[in-house]
Amino acid sequence: MENFGILRGHSRVRVDGSGRLKLPAVFARPMVESYGREVFFTSVTGDFGLVYPLKVWEEIEKKLLLAPSMFPSVKKYLALTSYYGKVEALDSKDRLLIPQVLRETALLEGELIILGKLNHLEVWNLERFRREIEAHPFTDEDAQRLAELGI
Repeated sequence: MENFGILRGHSRVRVDGSGRLKLPAVFARPMVESYGREVFFTSVTGDFGLVYPLKVWEEIEKKLLLAPSMFPSVKKYLALTSYYGKVEALDSKDRLLIPQVLRETALLEGELIILGKLNHLEVWNLERFRREIEAHPFTDEDAQRLAELGI
């Protein structure tokens, strides 16, 4: 199985005074080589950011187009991802502007942590992420569900 373009691991970064974060090479290189420089930076909860290569996000949109548009979950998902979302492009230094609404609601300023999620990234305020993993530890039930998937 080819690993090209897989986004994995984590990296700590700081947001600059203009609200940009510099994607570390561990994420920027596979993302740009596999998907290009355009991304959709969004959220569903407002607690953290999601960075989808635009090509990956367009595949999600194709699935959403096939779903009944009046489905409450589809309507809510589209409303939230549109509210928080913005198409952005990595600049020549692999920097990405964080949408203002996410800088405010997700506290995406100062020190952040970026997590690779295979085909997209999560961007968290570092302290908020630490509280989240403490509040929701990995359980035996989680391990059992993964075992059912063969993992």
